[in-house]
Amino acid sequence: MFFLIVRVTFLVTAVSALISRADCVFATGTCLAANLFSYFTIHSNIIFVLVLMIAMYYGALSIHEPEWLTAVRALTTTYMIVSGVTFGALMINAELMGHLFLVPLSGKVLHFVLPSYALLDFLFVPARHRLHWSVGWLSMIFPLIWTVFTLVRGQLADWYPYFFLDPNLVGGYQVVSIYAVILAAFILLVSFMVVASSRLPIARLPDE
Repeated sequence: MFFLIVRVTFLVTAVSALISRADCVFATGTCLAANLFSYFTIHSNIIFVLVLMIAMYYGALSIHEPEWLTAVRALTTTYMIVSGVTFGALMINAELMGHLFLVPLSGKVLHFVLPSYALLDFLFVPARHRLHWSVGWLSMIFPLIWTVFTLVRGQLADWYPYFFLDPNLVGGYQVVSIYAVILAAFILLVSFMVVASSRLPIARLPDE
């Protein structure tokens, strides 16, 4: 029951942060919906909300989650951590360059609070399965699809959610490719670390 209450609390927090972040589309009209929903952070948080709801369903019925759900939780946790760390790095870089980086409360929740909780949820809410290492490689599927979509849409709309994906800003697609390889390596590193954590006793039921 304790874990369920905590999950409900953070589910409400996540949904509230997403709605607040979307104010620029539906309330003030200061941003385009197509642009807002192109951010990796928005995608990863929406996925997090959906996966958390499914996990809560199994938890509420006291049913051990299936192996596929443990794997999806691991991938979701990976994406949340990557989005948070990447955003933090962008903030630090902006400050070093002398730029003011204003982050609304909803942005702080989506980039820092929820990724931290996602990791804690994966570590301490009992999971039924000890994940195979191959799950780590699956973490590349969604980012690859997202990157291709972003680059194609960027050419058509002349807008990119992150500067390092804009060939006009970084000096061409070769530089974009370098950033992409670095991010891919980071995603894999985080993913395998999350998979490794599933093999620790704290992440499994006592009878496994």
